[in-house]
Amino acid sequence: MGIRGAVALGAIALVCGTGGVAAAEPTVEHETFTFQFGDFTGSGELDYPAGARNAPVVVLIPGSGPEDLNADQASGSHIFLDIADDLTSRGYAVMRYNKRYVHGPGDVDNGDYWSKLDLNGMRDDADQVLRAAEQDSHVDPHHVFVYGWSEGSTVAAALATTHPELAGTIFQGPVALPWRVTFSYQGEQVYAPYLSRFAVNGLLGPEELASAFHSDGGRMAKLALRFACVNADAGDFTVRPTWDLNRDGKLDVNLEFRPDYQFYLESAMRPGGLYELYDPARALPTVIEQAPKLTAPVLILQGAQDANVPPAGSTTLDAALSAAGNPDHTLHLFPTLGHSLGPTPDVLHDDFQPIAPAALDALGNWLDAHR
Repeated sequence: MGIRGAVALGAIALVCGTGGVAAAEPTVEHETFTFQFGDFTGSGELDYPAGARNAPVVVLIPGSGPEDLNADQASGSHIFLDIADDLTSRGYAVMRYNKRYVHGPGDVDNGDYWSKLDLNGMRDDADQVLRAAEQDSHVDPHHVFVYGWSEGSTVAAALATTHPELAGTIFQGPVALPWRVTFSYQGEQVYAPYLSRFAVNGLLGPEELASAFHSDGGRMAKLALRFACVNADAGDFTVRPTWDLNRDGKLDVNLEFRPDYQFYLESAMRPGGLYELYDPARALPTVIEQAPKLTAPVLILQGAQDANVPPAGSTTLDAALSAAGNPDHTLHLFPTLGHSLGPTPDVLHDDFQPIAPAALDALGNWLDAHR
């Protein structure tokens, strides 16, 4: 159960006719919470319109990695803070929280996060946050929505299947297809095409890999360098020996990188691997697997230039909801937006830009229709 903290008010200064400055009534108020997430004391915040006593609430569930309550990104965007600011201006309350082992922006117990936490633990943590939001005096318990981004979409779906009181579920860039398919998409449609842009006759040496690292590619595209190079972050662009199958000091995108990446996925999803969190035996089911139990209204927000998850997964999810008999599901596919629902020209430049007004409007309008 969440423990309430002090309420912090955000005042707006107005210039008075006499030349003085007076504090106007705040438009948004904030209530802090603490949660016991396993062996970690977590924290969260409820934002709500000033004076609200019966506001519909949206609980935001973060994506992969040690996300803070703002969903701050290296690009400078803070997607969840932007969503909260927009929705509170529309009359909604918003509950946000730091994931387990995250104290706040830039303050993470990385060792514990990557070694102790799994998706079932994330679901349990989100369940605590949801229950605290439902019981808050500023919230209308009959109009509670959960919003899951990326990895958090599987958590949101799991909550929706066990909380029949929810008024609806929102998915942003959901993990609709199997985890292995999602990671394969990243390799085949993002990493390999990005490396190919810099290859000479299909081959990359240290010079070409350095060019790829220093170019304007997006966050996901440049992760290819973490696989291809010995240590790109430290400036060592030597081809990683385990990926250089013919030992010629060059990386062949099609004959070496592509097959090596698929082999890497096989090992990474085993116990002890980087992606063991997503082993089907340990992970939460994908959203499509949970679709038959999603009986409340569903909104899917998907960028067509998403470099993290295959956009086609959202179309497949929408069809699965129809097949399951869900009478109220909506898919918004934004042609020029990426995984953060921020603008990007293509998947190779998807860099988690600030969420676009069109996406915020689609969310706000859908919520208004389901109040």
